[in-house]
Amino acid sequence: MTLKSRLVVIDGHWKWHHSIDRIQVPIRLLLKICDSYAVDYDIKFNSNKSVAMRIGPRYNAVCVPFELAGDNLRYVTSIKYLGVVFDASKHFRCLIDHVKMRFYRVFNCIFSKSKAANSEIVTVELLKRYCLPFVLYASEAVTMSSTNCRRLDNCINRAMYKIFAVSNNDNLWQLRHMFGIPSIQTMIESRRQKFFDRLLCDNRYTVVLSVNASNVF
Repeated sequence: MTLKSRLVVIDGHWKWHHSIDRIQVPIRLLLKICDSYAVDYDIKFNSNKSVAMRIGPRYNAVCVPFELAGDNLRYVTSIKYLGVVFDASKHFRCLIDHVKMRFYRVFNCIFSKSKAANSEIVTVELLKRYCLPFVLYASEAVTMSSTNCRRLDNCINRAMYKIFAVSNNDNLWQLRHMFGIPSIQTMIESRRQKFFDRLLCDNRYTVVLSVNASNVF
């Protein structure tokens, strides 16, 4: 069995030796445990597909590479995990370029096929049903910056412009209000609230709920 792995290292403000981050020591130990596990259970890690990425003030600093299965792990500038792309930067940040590409691809397909219906309402409903899920995927679990929210709002506005041929920003937002398409920030907050409401009904997530009540995030 061959496995690939992704490793994200979150740096802190450590006052230690310049070439060694304190957080790297336990990670290297964990990688050694992975090597031992692979030997015991006849599992091989594919070091060519296993990468590492750093997030923090020293994300672009040169350091000793991590080792897995006898090979050095490559440091990358972005990692895609469970459909979400994370960026190597000073702060935790998600990339949305692939989200915009999928949104426009699906919308253009819907728009070209729905012309036969000769109804803008049908096109908008298809937009809400098939395009918005790409925009809001995992939004309740990750932090979306205000810049990314504006960029995603612009995607929806451009789609509404194409449907109704309306370019005025106030008119676009009025149309979105009429069809029940609020701002991205509002939709994310609503999804996050529903997410935590479901956790409230499950006794297994008491630890997660206590962390949320402490306003850690």
